[in-house]
Amino acid sequence: TYCVGTGLQGISVDYALPKNHSASPQLPSSNQPVKRMRYSHFACNVVHEDIAYVQGVDTHAAKMELKHVVDEVCKGKLPAEHGHGTEYHAPADTQKRWMKMDPCNVMNPGVGGLSTKYRYAKE
Repeated sequence: TYCVGTGLQGISVDYALPKNHSASPQLPSSNQPVKRMRYSHFACNVVHEDIAYVQGVDTHAAKMELKHVVDEVCKGKLPAEHGHGTEYHAPADTQKRWMKMDPCNVMNPGVGGLSTKYRYAKE
């Protein structure tokens, strides 16, 4: 809600950092935000962050850049708490587990980068 009425746009993410990592993940210099708002659970390394950008920034690309930094540089996980949804590709072992649990693909079609088609047919 920080961006409402300000002419800004934003993203909201949740990620987990390793126990020895508490600093904010460094964002690429090409997409510096106007404001970063971080909050988390007490004694937990899951971080929620809302990031505000000026209009014109590709926020999806900015989110994927942050995902790369969290996953590869910080050795954390994004997403952490609120699942993969249809935006992020789940790891292969997670996709296999979901496919085994829901062979007809009727509970959450398209989640984690899987097919939206019945029985995971090709798109």
